[in-house]
Amino acid sequence: MLVKEILSELPTAIKPVVRKFEQEEGSHVLAIGLNKHVELKEHKSDIPARILVIKGAITYIAGEKRTELALFDEHIIPVGEFHSVEPQEDSIFLVIKK
Repeated sequence: MLVKEILSELPTAIKPVVRKFEQEEGSHVLAIGLNKHVELKEHKSDIPARILVIKGAITYIAGEKRTELALFDEHIIPVGEFHSVEPQEDSIFLVIKK
């Protein structure tokens, strides 16, 4: 139901919709929903992470490099890399941190 909850909030969301999907010792999974007009601002991860798009399409931006990710695409986030995410449409992606 977590993804359906995010989907119901996306049309009117004015900031990222973030929900903890799963957590175990040493790792966790976040589900993040972005309305097509809402960007995930620049930040970094201090632990290894991976993005998996489960709805829509996003652009992963790290400095001058832009990586387009469509449905079911994955992308590894290097530790310490500052990055932001722009949605191309209403989108949901998982961030898996270990």
